[in-house]
Parts: sequence; C-alpha cells; structure tokens
Amino acid sequence: MKRHRKLLVIVGVIILIAAGYILFLRPDQRLNVLLISVDSLRSDHLGCYGYFQDTSPVIDNLSSSGALFRNTVSTSSWTLPAHMSLFTSMDIMTHGVGDDGNSLHKDISTLPMVFKNNGYRTAAFCSSPYLNPAFGYDRGFDLYYNIDLDDPQFEDTVRPPHEQWDAVQSAISSPRITDLACDWLEENSSGPFFLFVHMFDVHYDYNPPEPYDRKFDPDYTGDIDCKLYITDATADTIYPDMAPRDLAHVIALYDGEIAYVDYHLGLIIEKLKELGIFEQTLIVITADHGDEFFEHGKKGHGNSLFDEVIKIPLIFHCPEVVDRGGEIDNQVGIIDIAPSILDLCGLNVPGWMQGRSLLPLIQGKSIPDDECVLLDLRGWRGDLKALRTNSYKLIFNTKSLQTIIYDLVRDPEESGRDPVIDPARWSAANNLFHSRMEDDHLRAKHIRGNQSGEPVQLSEKDTARLKTLGYLGRYGE
Repeated sequence: MKRHRKLLVIVGVIILIAAGYILFLRPDQRLNVLLISVDSLRSDHLGCYGYFQDTSPVIDNLSSSGALFRNTVSTSSWTLPAHMSLFTSMDIMTHGVGDDGNSLHKDISTLPMVFKNNGYRTAAFCSSPYLNPAFGYDRGFDLYYNIDLDDPQFEDTVRPPHEQWDAVQSAISSPRITDLACDWLEENSSGPFFLFVHMFDVHYDYNPPEPYDRKFDPDYTGDIDCKLYITDATADTIYPDMAPRDLAHVIALYDGEIAYVDYHLGLIIEKLKELGIFEQTLIVITADHGDEFFEHGKKGHGNSLFDEVIKIPLIFHCPEVVDRGGEIDNQVGIIDIAPSILDLCGLNVPGWMQGRSLLPLIQGKSIPDDECVLLDLRGWRGDLKALRTNSYKLIFNTKSLQTIIYDLVRDPEESGRDPVIDPARWSAANNLFHSRMEDDHLRAKHIRGNQSGEPVQLSEKDTARLKTLGYLGRYGE
C-alpha cells in the first residue's frame, strides 16, 4: 500500500512538472494576430465575393483556405465610428463616438488592451486623420503610428485644413504602411503579437499608380479622373447622370486601388512566411465601410446607410484553427470581429463586448441566422439610424421622424418600390429596432454613465479657415 501511494506521488509530481512545462511554453505557442482594415472596401468588388474583375488575388487566395462571411455589416458608413466599433465590439450608441467632437470615454476598454493585458506585443500602422490617436485608438498599443504625421507640414489636428485633406486623400500610402509593418514583424516575430494594419489607398481620391491606373480600363480615352473626387471641382464631371462610359472609368480606378492594396497585402503575407510565422498567425481582413457610385444618387460614403456603403468583407485565415475554406451566409456585424478573434486565440471574451463570437460558424456549425445590426449616421453627415436583419432594413430619420422598411428579399437594391407595409411585420420590426436602441442606452449608462469622452476639437485657426473656405462639415468622411 505504501509503495502504491509513493508511486502515485511520483506520478503526480511528474504530471505537475509536465503541466508546468506546458504552461511555460504556452505563451510562445499562442497565435499571433494580424488584423487588416482596408478603408472604403466594398465586399462586392472582391473576386472571392463574386466580382468579375481580378482585383484581389491575394485576398481571394486567403479566403479559399479560410472562412469567408458573405453578409457582414458595419455600424456606419464612415471611418471614425465604424473603426471604434471594430475596436470596442460596441454599437455606436454604446461607445458614444458617433461624430468627430469627442474621443472614446476613459472607462471603455478595447481589443488591443485585452491582448496587451494577456502578454501580447501590440502595434498599429495606419493612415487617415480619423484614425488619429486623439480619438482613443492608441489605447492598448505599445506602438501606434499614423503615417500622416510623416509629413512635417501636417499639423496634428483631427480634421486638418482643406489643402492638407487633399494631400492626405491623394497620397499613396500602402508602400509606407507595408514597410513599417514588415520592419516591425522582423523585430517581433517571436510573438505573440497583435498587429493592426490600416490601408487607406482604396479611399477616394482614386488615383492608383501605374500600371493599376489602367489595369481595368486600358482603352479609356476620356477626360475623367478622380482627383479632388468629392470637392466642387468635380461636381460638373462626376455626378449622378454622368455618361455611363465615364462612370465605368471611375469604378475602374476604384478597382485599381483595390488591386494595388491587394498587392501590398501580399508583401506582408510573404513576410510572415519568410519569418516562419504564417502558420501561427490569425489573419483577419475586413473594412470599415464601402463606397457608393450613385446607386442611390450619391458618391463616396458617409451619406447614407444603404448596403453599398455598409456591407464589408470579412475573412478569417489561420491554418492552425481555421481550415474550412468555407463560406458563411449568416448576417454578422463588425462588432462580432473582436470577440471572434479572442475566441480563436483561446482568450476570454470580456463581458463588456457587445458582439458575439463567430467561432461556431467558422467551425461549420449551424446556428439561427437571426442577428440584427444597428447602424448610425449622425451630425452633418446625416440624421439616420437603421436596423438590418437578413430579410429587411429599417431606416429611421431622427430629424423628420420618418421610417421606411426595405424588404431585402423582394428588393435587394433598396429601391423602395416594394417596402414593408404589412402591419404585423412593420410592428415587429419597429419593436425590435426600439428595443435594440433601449438596450444600447442602458449599456451606455452602465459603461460610461451616458457621458462622452474628452472633447476633440480643431484649433480656432483651423476652424475659421475651414468655415472661410466653406468646407467645414464636408471633408474627412
């Protein structure tokens, strides 16, 4: 009996030592994360989503051995609130950053904070003034670098003067972002790491460099270019009833930007392979919003909440944990990305995250397709809130108090020719919409006391300059 007990003790000690050894190794064996956001990227302009042009061979290749979500919805149609929803896994009403007047409340945590607290190295490389760290984006990052500040003439303001906006929107940024990301990977490949990469070149102005400027429309002989795309300078040349041939060229330039960014994403992927960490890196590709080409009378984004500007790509790729090569039709939201990343990495999903993990769908499990996404567009950009399900979209104008419900099955183009008018469906949709808003209100009260974050303001000089030029409220979306 004593010999048996002694043997059990020895075996127990061996097990404890082995367990300790495994726990000691586990941090080095954890997945790395590369989260990529391509600004203004419509999902329906990628080959893996059925687009007829070869815009995205790198992304398509990743999707073929990963998990592709065909029906992913953002929380808005412009950069600032959508990216904040990506980082916080919260609706806009919950995190409170719906316009450019305030930063993220100090009591709200973010995805990079969770990774940092779990021993990850964290870094971000981005462009666009609306990813300025003043809004709170740098929270949880060891290194947060916005390349706009490379230019000594660029003032560290949230919405720079008109001339500087033109420079930002016309600049080519992908090479610089790629170099920074690859250099950082060289120094931090031992992991584990969380790296956020934001690609801005798909955002207007559409001016891809050669050969991408003619890649999808080599025979064009017209005069249309997409410089100063949103300004009055192009109001007489790029407008709703412009010649179809010229509009096709505008779209071809947009596609050229996508192909250019896709090429640079390929360089980052090759760096992962060169460093021997591709297999252990979870790659997530998404966007903040899309762009519209007069489908509903507008160009660019930040004007509406129609599908062309709120449907975004979402792809998960990692040979170690995502091996389906599958496509998922369930509607999901941008707020689901953060909890899914954490779940795939084996980390606990914090209770403050409003989204849900998509791991069951990635694993091929069948779950009800009943998620609804709340959308918000406020301030000078609009006065709209919306609720999208897999069968309808309710859009509520908070200024006029008018509601329209589009039947997305009968009218996927949201033409309004066949709106939902059945009293039972109308009532159910409105009840769900108001219930979701009330839930967000209660969450905001609990998390931030319904208080906004610190004000983020322009200098008096810049504000006066924009007003003089007539551009305040028109640039930076």
